[in-house]
Amino acid sequence: MKELGRPFEMALPSFMKHIAVLEESGLIASRKVGRVRTCQIRPKKLAAAELWLATQRAMWESRTDRLVEYVEGQMEKEHPQ
Repeated sequence: MKELGRPFEMALPSFMKHIAVLEESGLIASRKVGRVRTCQIRPKKLAAAELWLATQRAMWESRTDRLVEYVEGQMEKEHPQ
């Protein structure tokens, strides 16, 4: 696990907590043999999470676009050119 955690500049216990969350959510599977833990991505679960995130992103982008239009309209009312 030291090899996995190194690029993220975090202590091993912190990294293991993140691994546990990913494993509990079903996004990865891990197996431990002796002192070596091997992690494997679960593509179907990851694809489902990616689809959910894309849906959320589209919804929030739509909302922020409407917010920009509203704020710009309010600014135009307060400061007509």
